Amino acid sequence: MTEQYMLREIEEVAAHRESDGGGLTARVRAVLCRLGDTGFGYLTGESLQEQGIETTMPNLPDLPMPPLRTADVTVEVRWAGPEAVRVSITPANARRSAPEGTEHGILVTPRYAEVSTTVEQNEHQIVATGGRLRVTLGRRPFSLTVEDTATDATLLTTAGRLRQVAGLPIAPAVTVGETAALNLELGPDEDILGFGEQFGRLVKNGQRLRLRVEDALGTGTGLAYKPAPVWYSTAGYLALVNTGATVTADVGHSRNGVLGIEAECGELDLYLVAGPEPKTALSTYTLLTGRGPIPPVWAFGYWLGRCRYHSAAEMEEVGRTLRRHDVPCDVLHLDPDWLIVDRLNCDFIWNTDRFGDRKEFVAALERLGIRLSVWELPYLDPASPRYAEAAERGYLVTNAAGDIATLTGTPVPDGRPRALVDFTSPEARQWWQDMHGPFLDDGVAVFKTDFGEGMPDDARLTDGTPPEHAHNLYPLRYNGTVSDAVAEHTGRAPLVWGRSGWAGSHRYPAQWGGDAESTVSGMRATLRGGLSHAMSMPGLWGHDIGGFFGPELTPELYVRWTQFGALSPLMRAHGLRPREPWAFGERTLEIARDWIRLRYSLLPYLWQTAHASARQGWPMMRPLAMEFPDDELAAARDDAFLLGSDLLVMPVFNDTGEPVRRRFYVPEGGWTDLLSNARYQGPGMQEETVPLDRIPVLVRDGALLPRLELSEHLRHTDELLDSPWMLHAYGDTPHSATLLDFRSHPFSVTVDGDEASTDNPAAKIGLVRHAPRKEDRR
Repeated sequence: MTEQYMLREIEEVAAHRESDGGGLTARVRAVLCRLGDTGFGYLTGESLQEQGIETTMPNLPDLPMPPLRTADVTVEVRWAGPEAVRVSITPANARRSAPEGTEHGILVTPRYAEVSTTVEQNEHQIVATGGRLRVTLGRRPFSLTVEDTATDATLLTTAGRLRQVAGLPIAPAVTVGETAALNLELGPDEDILGFGEQFGRLVKNGQRLRLRVEDALGTGTGLAYKPAPVWYSTAGYLALVNTGATVTADVGHSRNGVLGIEAECGELDLYLVAGPEPKTALSTYTLLTGRGPIPPVWAFGYWLGRCRYHSAAEMEEVGRTLRRHDVPCDVLHLDPDWLIVDRLNCDFIWNTDRFGDRKEFVAALERLGIRLSVWELPYLDPASPRYAEAAERGYLVTNAAGDIATLTGTPVPDGRPRALVDFTSPEARQWWQDMHGPFLDDGVAVFKTDFGEGMPDDARLTDGTPPEHAHNLYPLRYNGTVSDAVAEHTGRAPLVWGRSGWAGSHRYPAQWGGDAESTVSGMRATLRGGLSHAMSMPGLWGHDIGGFFGPELTPELYVRWTQFGALSPLMRAHGLRPREPWAFGERTLEIARDWIRLRYSLLPYLWQTAHASARQGWPMMRPLAMEFPDDELAAARDDAFLLGSDLLVMPVFNDTGEPVRRRFYVPEGGWTDLLSNARYQGPGMQEETVPLDRIPVLVRDGALLPRLELSEHLRHTDELLDSPWMLHAYGDTPHSATLLDFRSHPFSVTVDGDEASTDNPAAKIGLVRHAPRKEDRR
């Protein structure tokens, strides 16, 4: 179906059995539609009266109507659980690309709980009710409304009633054809957030986003490494378009009262989750799409890398210098110089000339207390010895003509095409996984799964994935392949460091924010990307401290970015040029070391937050809107974030060495500055003069913040696994809490006055009180 048809009238309805998910299937008559000559307003071949056109308009022009043609469209409504409903809209003669829901690999389960449903209908509408959701389909004209019966709120309603002055509809409820489009009315105070890692403002109202995985070439190009057709509405719902196709999200940009969602395929498969608060919505969303594992403790330490280190000797010297300067570090990252053919190629052939015996190299780093991260990408250069092997075995993506497909979207340095590994082939997937085995056996700790955005549009995959879905699903399958390889080979929780992604990628931690520019603007965009990622891809996320490229990084911006990174879920410094703290002078080294050590002192808090987040399906980095959904002033704040529920972080976006006036918003409640013990009472704006060595980091009243005392010469996280913890109590705290030690064993702590005790004989715990309790206040 290449022309667009507007859903017009429900002609037949059949209720489903509850064993099939309840709900209904409706056959809907759709009519051919076209945009008018002005490009604003839709026409069909029906009479002007049937279309609702204002025939009495004195200056009504001639309207070139299309022929009256009709097509049948199938609308299915099925429940995925008490809080989630699936609405699928497909041309009646078309095969659905994901009939069970899980075929794209985005969802891991299409239905997480059985739901009892009812279907009632009259001459005007059909009403299906199940769990807390009520779905109403208008018969003629076709419309869709979803309500939350628990809150008595309308979550969404289609925008078919919105028209321009001559009566032409500007936002038909649903159209199908070459694309499939859904148009929803935006409420007067409704904000839309999410859509994956987007580097613009957190609230997406007024933006038009093309959700297509791209090598974004930075954070200021308008492209995205990790888009996702997932959004959260402050009307009280989260939505996923279950597709690999490119999706355009027009959030009141072209039509200021309309959220337009258009998928570049002939179907629309929408999962809608009721969630009056973002946290509850994300918990349900991740029941459908999965939750990621918690990586080992060392992953929450400091990572350091550079593009590129050129030899084992150079990296070992970096490790020794870290130790001489007493900078704690757990991971050094090695970019492509470990390969022989090392430009946009990964064939797992180790470069012994540069790095010697791999096992000995890893052991040398281990003696310094450092683990090794190794770069990879899913492309093969014809110059590689592995290329012919992969081609002969049919492991490479092909195009429509049956030839080996070539990389698109990323510049190639030498003019040679690059091939892509086909991860939908079980044999190719296993081949790629097996090549990781010797690296893991030698002690490599983690793989940086770089790139993955280059699938051409005419790709033909082994499993028959339609070409329009293949491009965006590629990074999901790529990262899943490597993550599974690590898990299966080592038996531990896997960890990758991925740049590209799509909906569902959050269950393969971790992701990082791509190649930011080394400017204040690049740092600002990076935070916004992380916050949008959190609202729609709730997993583990980090970024390149200092940015990856661009103007020479100033020592002052390096400090400010290090402060931001020290309180991010994962902390890694990386770039085209040196990112070692001592490269920026003694003063910078001193401040950076203090902030890295602060992170290590917070390791028990990071560990609790990681577990709670993974258990609930939440991100570790959280926008204020997530923790304070009823605070209208918090919703749009994208210059600050929470790490877990109790630490509010205000990065300073500035590259001068002078003290900076920083204005920031403090949500409701009492807060204490982690470093200065200054007290704040929210809600309201605050302003502080912040020197280079400090940013505002506030602890929420009621927090029991577990921390560690660090030795002067601390090297890495392994040295902290059996260290005593100190509970820092802020305000009126609970009298008891359950914590997890670094081996993930739960233990109870009891707070009595100014003392803390535990039921774990092996645990050592103390208590420090900071903010006044109620009984201490005057």
